[in-house]
Amino acid sequence: MITNLELLLTTAFIAVVSAGLSVIFGVPFGAWLASLTQRQQRLVGSISVVPFLLPPLLIGIAALPITETLVLDSNLGILMIVLAHAFMNVGFVGRVVAGSSLDREQVEAARLDGASDSLIRKAIQLPQQLPSIASAALLVALYSATSYGLILLVGAGQVRTLETEIAEAALYRLDLEQAGTLAILQTLLTLALFAVASRFSSIGFQLNQVGRSLIKSTWVQKTLGLFYVGLVLFVFAQILIRSLDSSSPFANFTNLTSQGTRSLLNISVVEAALNSGRNLLVVVAISFVVAYLFAGKLKQSFLILLPIGVSSVVIGLGALFITGYLPRELSSSWLVVPIVQSLIAIPLAYQILRPARKSLDGELLDAAQLDGAGAVRRIAQVELPLLRRPVATAAAFVAMSSLGEFGAASFLAFGSQETLPVVMFRLASRPGSENFGMAMAAGAIYILLTAWIVWLSSKSSGTQRQAQ
Repeated sequence: MITNLELLLTTAFIAVVSAGLSVIFGVPFGAWLASLTQRQQRLVGSISVVPFLLPPLLIGIAALPITETLVLDSNLGILMIVLAHAFMNVGFVGRVVAGSSLDREQVEAARLDGASDSLIRKAIQLPQQLPSIASAALLVALYSATSYGLILLVGAGQVRTLETEIAEAALYRLDLEQAGTLAILQTLLTLALFAVASRFSSIGFQLNQVGRSLIKSTWVQKTLGLFYVGLVLFVFAQILIRSLDSSSPFANFTNLTSQGTRSLLNISVVEAALNSGRNLLVVVAISFVVAYLFAGKLKQSFLILLPIGVSSVVIGLGALFITGYLPRELSSSWLVVPIVQSLIAIPLAYQILRPARKSLDGELLDAAQLDGAGAVRRIAQVELPLLRRPVATAAAFVAMSSLGEFGAASFLAFGSQETLPVVMFRLASRPGSENFGMAMAAGAIYILLTAWIVWLSSKSSGTQRQAQ
């Protein structure tokens, strides 16, 4: 029987190796990205960041055709999981590296002193980038340590981590004491990663375009960059192709109105999507109000960022405990899921809104206050119109976060309240080409939606940059 220590070490190993691989490929990718023109950066950057914004569950579904052809043991399963994590996070690390490139004056001054591009990169640029790279690596480790749906699918039951065992103990063995013990270990691990990451730099991620670097990329960086972009496009193309049925191309999309083969599901995929849509409206409303209020404070709030350091599975388990003491009318309400998901989404909205609110002209706000505008009127008539693009981006990303959230929903969404990720997991984890095709069809729609939102966000950030 596997011990708690072994579960902790396995989870930590997956997190550390995933972060290491993401940095190994993300750093040269970021250097290549920074050397591209503005138009090329927008296209390549948009493509590369989509895997980072997709639910890990969907990446796990995309990897199923590969893992099903292999004879998985725990070691091979861990390798597949680590590669899937790296696939998701290389684009994120690359954006961080590209965003911390040297400015024009530093490069020109070094060249005047006779330094080559290689020397500038090693002696000047890399030392300045190390804090940002370290912070990105720790965040990747944090995200990988809290991976749940991906491990369930890619690991095929052969890889057991703290996340998977918490769910196993709580939902299947009904051993809440063991689940609580594992949740404490998981929280200590993730909070440690979160605390260390927050010491390097502010935790956050923006889609703003970066300035073009004067340092030319090497052939190795170009090759790795093109390979990664090609891999992302290949994986997405495979999902789109597998979502189409050979006999009737759009049959899988039509079947989304059904409950799968032999009525596998409690509700149809479309009904689950409607549940997720209803939930995300609540999540966006709660997250935006809370995040916007805290974003206006002078000091960054560690408390509001704390949910980043707690996995959604642990949050879901805690909510399950709490609802057990609530009246049945409250514990069985559909509002439980979006309220819990709001805790996860608030830090995301906060990271986008805080720098936006800090950039507002203080004199303009003071003038509005002198004219008698109260706090609510000042926000509604002055701040929000000026911040419409960051506000729209925050709302879109929070909506995507809620739509793809699986960890907490797997504990709290049952029967007619099931959400889209829960239904997609059930389809992908059961045999049958029709069920898998439906999961791929839902995944294809999610990818197209995510790509569209990222493209619009990068377009608006590019427009803002030109205006400045």
